[in-house]
Amino acid sequence: MYISLKWLQELIGLQNLTLIDLVNRLTLAGFEIESIDKKKYFKSNDLILDISFTANRADVSNIRGLITEITALFNSNLFLQTPTNIKPLILLNSYKKTLNSTESFYSQSINYRSLLKSRNFEYFKHYKILRWEYSLWERYLQKKTFSKVIKNLTSENLLYSDGCVTLFNMKSQKLIIKESPYWIKKRLLLMGFKPVNNVIDTINYLLLETGQVFFAYDLEALQQLAATSEINFVPNYATEKSLFPIEESKIIELTKDVLVLNINNKIISIAGLIQNYHTLVNTDTSYVILQYGLYDSKKIKKSSKILGLRTDYSIKLEKQTDLNLMEQAHLRLMHIFWTQNIKFEPMGANKNLFFSLKNNSSLLSRYVEQSEKKIRIVYENLKRLTGPFNTTTELSNFQIITNLKLLNFKVRFETGQNCYLFIPLTRRLDIEREVDVIEEVVRTIGFNKFEPLNLSTHEVGSLTKIEKLKRQLRNYFINLGFNESIHSILMKKTSGDEIRLKNPLFNESSALRLSLLDGLIEKIQFNQKNIGKSFETFELGRVYKHLVDGDKKEVEVISGVFGGKNFRSNWGSENSTINWFEAKGLLETFLEKLNIPVSIYWNPANNYGTKFHPNLTTELFTGGQKLGVFGQIHPTLALKNNISRKVYLFEMDIEVLNHFSQSKTLINYLPYSSYPISNVDLSFIVKKSIFSQEIEQIISTFGQPLLKSVSLFDYYSKEPIKKGYCSLSFKLQFQSKIRTLSSDEVAELINPIIFYLEKHYDIKFQE
Repeated sequence: MYISLKWLQELIGLQNLTLIDLVNRLTLAGFEIESIDKKKYFKSNDLILDISFTANRADVSNIRGLITEITALFNSNLFLQTPTNIKPLILLNSYKKTLNSTESFYSQSINYRSLLKSRNFEYFKHYKILRWEYSLWERYLQKKTFSKVIKNLTSENLLYSDGCVTLFNMKSQKLIIKESPYWIKKRLLLMGFKPVNNVIDTINYLLLETGQVFFAYDLEALQQLAATSEINFVPNYATEKSLFPIEESKIIELTKDVLVLNINNKIISIAGLIQNYHTLVNTDTSYVILQYGLYDSKKIKKSSKILGLRTDYSIKLEKQTDLNLMEQAHLRLMHIFWTQNIKFEPMGANKNLFFSLKNNSSLLSRYVEQSEKKIRIVYENLKRLTGPFNTTTELSNFQIITNLKLLNFKVRFETGQNCYLFIPLTRRLDIEREVDVIEEVVRTIGFNKFEPLNLSTHEVGSLTKIEKLKRQLRNYFINLGFNESIHSILMKKTSGDEIRLKNPLFNESSALRLSLLDGLIEKIQFNQKNIGKSFETFELGRVYKHLVDGDKKEVEVISGVFGGKNFRSNWGSENSTINWFEAKGLLETFLEKLNIPVSIYWNPANNYGTKFHPNLTTELFTGGQKLGVFGQIHPTLALKNNISRKVYLFEMDIEVLNHFSQSKTLINYLPYSSYPISNVDLSFIVKKSIFSQEIEQIISTFGQPLLKSVSLFDYYSKEPIKKGYCSLSFKLQFQSKIRTLSSDEVAELINPIIFYLEKHYDIKFQE
């Protein structure tokens, strides 16, 4: 979500709110700042923050929700400072009392300018006076019933279904379509919206500000398209292969699973996504009709997936709707239109719509039921779980209640020990238990304000055997040169074998993975494509499988992919990758180090689908239980991913390994020296009858105690080396644990080696 720093400063009344303070506080509260960019519109510079939040925090995906969150995080309840070019929507109750009771609060006769200059107005800005009685926006509606707007809606245009409820239609007086006011265009441009006209821009601005979605139709175009003057939006499903225009030259084909709104059997809009292009408000429009509906987020998401179409409106409606905000959004929209001399009036007469909604609409009934949800909070539980407050005073019950009210929780039945909370509708999906509320309190106060718990010795736990094994496996493969990979347990549906999610967010994450190897092969392919090299990788994780009896099982496995690198296995051959038997030997060495008491045997297998080579795959068994599978990659899969065919795969069950393993540690590692290694290369002309291993042994003997390693790295036997002789080159590494070695010290160790070899063997040193 993009947000303007200047806009934030204006709205929360903190002109001294700095960028660094905002970023630090949001980051500490669980948000991520993806980027910070400078933008300039209308000769004004601004900083635009791209704020990322988790999927369960749809409530902060609009300016109102984000401002509420930031206000709570900074623990301030300052009155909304109204920019000079926007008439105020929200006034204090004290000013409502000064108005004539017969005068509408939003009427044009209110002298906003004089109110802003009033001494009392300035006095009421002080947050200690305001306390909890006022919020930055209209006071949160702490009511069991819904708002007056719902009660006063007309039932004439109400049509309900499980997917959509059209709550009301508002018809404008005759208007002129023109450019939007300067301040609306500026903020839309900053947020990435392209200004169109004063009607569409105002609706888009309200979308940014409150997250509420209104649709504006050209009334005359609507009546002409539907061939009727009776405007009744009827939610229904489209007929198969029906056509729908979304642009002037673009028509899409609908299916019978797409929810639409009809008027006189003509498709006016795809519910919650986009309206018929010919009904859009344009410069020829004289009358506008506003339509506001209550939508089933699952149905909107389903239509979006089927059509491969997402709009700014559908993105908002895919989230849970907060009916408590509907009156605020409606009044805010009417007020912004009123400042542009655009007025609306309801269509039809009042027929006690709220009663009709509550009794006839299953969709609205679900919202009503959710509004009854409450959670009991015990103060002592919160203090015990969070640890000590790192101030001189203990976290008080008043501080707990204060922060909950900042987050718009309704607090009821308070006692000295506990209270009951009614959860805001926007948070019903992610706050279900007492511990969720405790997290909100701590997050608002700040995790850094709490001291870590000091665990006494008897409270410290110990690692289980399987956890020790997993750490040993991880260390073993990392020290062997493998790279550890981590992938999501969710994957795209590819066959009928996966365990599928009932309501996935995306098609790419709609099923639980059957194997870790898919992700590892994809990583190998990505690395090969970008840097042209293969590498060894492994992963520890869970997979999910169907059992024979129809049940499902979660299995913890370790999987790996290795091979594909070229090297010289012997001096007389060309560079090549390891073969199947060498790769199998690597796994056998690994299993030997686990000290499994029962024998492991290999059983040929060819039923592993498209991942493993049909003739070079084998299953591993130990103690009568299947341990896993090892084999070469399938040639077709290797060709498809443009990787070497000499790549080898394995996947083993960790629970079986844990059951039979008796190893306390896979390998012992010695501490390394912090002083540098001195590398020396020695080359000799050697008679072929002398083994290189014998020379290495002599070098090792003379090089102690500072010689760390010796290895043969080059062999040459062609001209100009005379017949019967060859050239051998050895790399020697010297290192001390207590000091840095000088070149003289290294020379003192090398000279005796050269002298001894030349004196006692048919060897000549090459400088």
